[in-house]
Amino acid sequence: MTETEGTEGAVLPADIHGSVRRELAVILSEPPLNGSDRLKRFLNYIVTETLDGRAERLSGYSIAIDVFDKPEDFDPTIDSIVRVEASRLRRRLNQHYAETTRGPAVKIILPKGTYVPEFEELAAAPSPPAMDAGQSKRGPSIAVLPFQNFSGNPDDQFFAAGLTEETIANLARFKELFVFSRSTTTKLVQDGADIRQLHKELGVDFVLEGSLRKTPDVVRVTAQLIDAATDGHIFAQQFDRPCTPEGMFEIQDEIALLVAGRITDGLGPLGRYVARAKRDGRSQHWNTYRWITRFYEYYATADPAIHLEVRDGLPAALERDPNSSDGWAALSIVLLNEFTFHINERANHLALDEALQYALQAVNTDPENAFAYQALALTRFHNQEFEEFTIAAERALTLNPGHASALADVGTCYAAMGDWDRGLPLISRAIELSPVHPGWYHIAPAAHLLIQRNADAALTELKKGAMPGFYWYHAMLVCALGALGETDQAKAEASQLLAIYPDFADNFRRELQIWSMSEEWAEVFTSGLRAAGLEIS
Repeated sequence: MTETEGTEGAVLPADIHGSVRRELAVILSEPPLNGSDRLKRFLNYIVTETLDGRAERLSGYSIAIDVFDKPEDFDPTIDSIVRVEASRLRRRLNQHYAETTRGPAVKIILPKGTYVPEFEELAAAPSPPAMDAGQSKRGPSIAVLPFQNFSGNPDDQFFAAGLTEETIANLARFKELFVFSRSTTTKLVQDGADIRQLHKELGVDFVLEGSLRKTPDVVRVTAQLIDAATDGHIFAQQFDRPCTPEGMFEIQDEIALLVAGRITDGLGPLGRYVARAKRDGRSQHWNTYRWITRFYEYYATADPAIHLEVRDGLPAALERDPNSSDGWAALSIVLLNEFTFHINERANHLALDEALQYALQAVNTDPENAFAYQALALTRFHNQEFEEFTIAAERALTLNPGHASALADVGTCYAAMGDWDRGLPLISRAIELSPVHPGWYHIAPAAHLLIQRNADAALTELKKGAMPGFYWYHAMLVCALGALGETDQAKAEASQLLAIYPDFADNFRRELQIWSMSEEWAEVFTSGLRAAGLEIS
């Protein structure tokens, strides 16, 4: 059989589809395919057609028309473009699997003589980043306490917060480690918990604590790794670097590598993503670094005043420092929140378009930056580019499989689309990594319970993450109370919702569209809100 002929495809087991789609997303985002849009489109097409049961349609003619935009009078016996590109694609796939250091769950193969791909399940492959709900953590766990600012300058607290956040993000890249989120450790420290309590209450194995002292010439960071069970010090180290962003990044990377090397058997392939200090894509100016650390404060608090401050201040810093991938990603999410949550919303301003532009800039500046792909995934999702969302989301989780906020963001997007099998395990993993977490982590699980007609459990789930003042939280409460027949309480909650967002009922359809909510979500919200007396337009 020649490659111009169609090929019947075998019926695939349903449970392999998810693994193949995840593997496809990773291949499309990694070398050697990510430099060729034509080959990416080719591979995406033949895999998708096969998974959707249309393998018999795959021929040189159909591929030429659908992938390479050839006219309908295309003659594959004269023009060999599809055969040539298939040969290139086959070589690139072989190269990809020869060079990759990860262990895929399934391998995508394009055999000679056909355009129908085959999918080889690899029994020894490790689990994907998402964990099933209730699955216990694997590997040693670590809590990074907020670094203390000993500089004598309150403004340097931003740098201490940024150092904490970046150290957590770097450690989360190691699949061997279970890294608790900053929201958890910050809250417990504020509540006066000591290291023994962290071990007893959360099962923390190790604690990293440290301090920062900044002068005009030198940044000095002291870090200590402590065995939480015994309160015994494993190491204490001091880092002195020039007072530049590069110096701070070097410290962050050295701490992560030192910790991972001490408490795991090996650094693993993800170690190369941590040692990035000499790469392009990092901030070159203190002002940019300061704005990024200020962004972390906004992301932790959702404070509209800080949002406005970062939105107005970060662009000027990036004009002088255009190679800051983290800066572009932070600005993308700030603009995206203006669009999704109407924070400091400006009339007739295309915030979503700007957010996508900045996310693409972040990825182009540093293709190994998980935060950049997180921003790109979110903007693609809200732009309703769902295939592109999946590619960016899976890339973000591959680069940083243990970062709670990325897991929760991506999981919530999948859940909104009705892909519960993908979304809920990611959210469960985020909650496990972040016992003290933002209340919105519970919105999607509660919606799923409502869809299953379990309003009691949905109400309980919502109350785990109370968020007074957040309009979606109140809207969910209205739906749960309405479903339980608690009409008076539902109407009282509806009054609170309208006090926060007076036009919610009029804009309800737009809100559903912004979040690309599946029909299941739409039905639950519509019936619940109408039961509380809200007229949905």
